[in-house]
Amino acid sequence: MTRWKLIATAALALQLLAAPPSLRAHAQPEGSYPEHGAVLDQRPTRIAIWFDHPMRLTLFELRGPAGVVALSARPGATAVSRFEAVPAAPMPPGRYTVRWRGLAPDGHVMADDFDFTLR
Repeated sequence: MTRWKLIATAALALQLLAAPPSLRAHAQPEGSYPEHGAVLDQRPTRIAIWFDHPMRLTLFELRGPAGVVALSARPGATAVSRFEAVPAAPMPPGRYTVRWRGLAPDGHVMADDFDFTLR
């Protein structure tokens, strides 16, 4: 490695270490409602997810046996630590998946899903 590349690499490393932790961290989900893998006897009163850092959600979708289920709220332009919506349509028994995607404070796109079953 040339001397200039070594200096540039060291400068970049120092800059990253000096950045506030909130700018270096991916936002990770801390929990959801319903919990992943839950089996419910009745329709949930809300669908929620929360994160350890605020995240700007770009997708929050509930999909079940009859397709996409309408929700009372949609993600917006503001970063949130918790997002919650109420199912606005009937939910027949079956397996449901909540897909989410968002932009973490460090600029990384994060995405995942969780599922639950309604008896």
